[in-house]
Amino acid sequence: MSKIFVIEDDNILSKAIIEVLTSEGFETELAQSGGGIPPKLKDFKPDLILLDLLLPEKPGEVVLKEIRQDEETKDIPVLVITVKAGLDSVEECNALGISGYFIKSHYTLAQIVEEVKKVLEK
Repeated sequence: MSKIFVIEDDNILSKAIIEVLTSEGFETELAQSGGGIPPKLKDFKPDLILLDLLLPEKPGEVVLKEIRQDEETKDIPVLVITVKAGLDSVEECNALGISGYFIKSHYTLAQIVEEVKKVLEK
């Protein structure tokens, strides 16, 4: 069973994401802020991370940099799911080696789950 670490502060959306992923057979863990993420990842050892960029405590871009700078987490695929549509944000995340960038209002949960499956198959 693949493990997915979800970093999303919106209560309703995070519950929906967890519910859909769990129903698809994934083991999930949730963090609702950007603080203290690398140690949580090391404990959970996910196969993929879903990352929001607008988070309390620490922006998602900073969290992504921390993930990439840590030897134990640097190779974990990351899918960004956010409302930030600016080209600067997309380019910054792409430069840090993400596997995909999704604007929340442009994708359904089913489409995101399909992308999760594609990334995990690689």
